Amino acid sequence: MNNKLSLPSELNENRNHLIIFDCTKLFGEEFGKFCDLKMKENEGPDWLKNLSYLRQQYKTNLFDTAFLLKEALLPDSPFRKILPKSKSFYDKLGYLKRIRNETQHFSFRHTNSATKAVVDLYFDISLELNLSLCSTEYSLLISRINDLELGKRFQPDPDFDSKLSEIEKQKAEMEDELIEKNLLLIERETKYNNVQRVISENNAKIDELIQSNDNKTSAFNDLQRDLEEWKKEATELRIQLSEIESQKESDEITEREIEKIIATFSKNISVLNEDVLNHQSLNTQSLNLDSEVGSAWGKPKGKRKITLSVARRDLVDSKTSKPIEFISEDSRRELAENWLQIRPSGGRVFIDEEGNATTLLGEILVYLGNISDI
Repeated sequence: MNNKLSLPSELNENRNHLIIFDCTKLFGEEFGKFCDLKMKENEGPDWLKNLSYLRQQYKTNLFDTAFLLKEALLPDSPFRKILPKSKSFYDKLGYLKRIRNETQHFSFRHTNSATKAVVDLYFDISLELNLSLCSTEYSLLISRINDLELGKRFQPDPDFDSKLSEIEKQKAEMEDELIEKNLLLIERETKYNNVQRVISENNAKIDELIQSNDNKTSAFNDLQRDLEEWKKEATELRIQLSEIESQKESDEITEREIEKIIATFSKNISVLNEDVLNHQSLNTQSLNLDSEVGSAWGKPKGKRKITLSVARRDLVDSKTSKPIEFISEDSRRELAENWLQIRPSGGRVFIDEEGNATTLLGEILVYLGNISDI
């Protein structure tokens, strides 16, 4: 995790978008660490597992501000034992949650004054929580914004490219999480449908027993007991499905927000719409399994992961964000340019044992080509 904010050398709507994104990410990391430390002291080492079970929320990300703010604002949350008690503190958290939702849905206006107000809010909350790193970083950012408003000039942040690479890495990781959620949804939906089928069959058997006046028999009682258990499981599965779908929707919105930042600072705004158009085009086609580049891929995705970087216009390692070494630089860059024609916003690329490269457009796996002969 990079726990340093990127200080801006200018103020405008695009840069302000990154400022808020950067502040939110840092707050999630430090607030998550704070909660983990305090909750372990109060509730024991399994506190997060127990809370996830209580909320029926699986694959909980401790450093996601959406989870942290939602949980902290619940009146019955165990977080209330470790957080300040004042009403003003929770008012600030509520306001921060609203800003985050507006930012995710692209309804927040990233003016200089609005952006500065958000940074001030993060600073105030960090002071109340005694998050020293956040307080220091937000203070430096506020000073930089004040200086820029006074007309002072600064050199661009030398670490800005690495910041973009980090954001691209986060986007690729978000794609992996969405894949997991899609698989989990399919598994839960299948299980839920099977339970519903059993419930329907048991209801029919009970109706038959009632009609035959055998409703006092042990068979009837056994069926009634089993039916109640199946209904209970169906209710739990329905709650899980709703929660997973909600998480998936939130992740998809976050991914689009990251895409907007990458596109903005890569001076390629059109990528936001091109991916959508490519996705819609594929949705109207039947599956083409002839291994044509750009067509839907009907086989499993590869296990090896790399990242198609928009910022670098290159292929990079998914863990280190450095250019991959098993393909020459010229070939890498040529592949990257070709693949960016198919997926302009970049992201995760999967390579199978035969060298077939694929990527996701929405929920459709698309063939990019084969790299085994390169």
